[in-house]
Amino acid sequence: MAKLSEATLKKRRLKEYQEIFAEVPETTLKLVNKMMIMAVNMEVHIQKLEDELKQTGFVEEYRNGEHQTGTKESTVSRSYATMVKNYTQVIRTLLSCLPEDKQKPAEDDFADFLRKK
Repeated sequence: MAKLSEATLKKRRLKEYQEIFAEVPETTLKLVNKMMIMAVNMEVHIQKLEDELKQTGFVEEYRNGEHQTGTKESTVSRSYATMVKNYTQVIRTLLSCLPEDKQKPAEDDFADFLRKK
């Protein structure tokens, strides 16, 4: 299977979000649209960070001066953890914008999506 371009992946994910949030009241839609775009961009960045973590790992070596060396949590690892935390918050906020009767199924769909990863 050919690897899809980043722009194509973003368009597809945004369309999926738009289908999920189609029933959001018009008054909330402007906020929701911006948050959906933010979530899609975050997903792409998280995937890039995951790929980089697979190559570099969660630990990196450091050297301060001539005699002080050691290991520490990698910069990529910290960025990944922060991005996932922020992404989760954006998704929770988006889910709270859904009509109450749609919130639980959307949460279940989101959990299924995370399990696929």
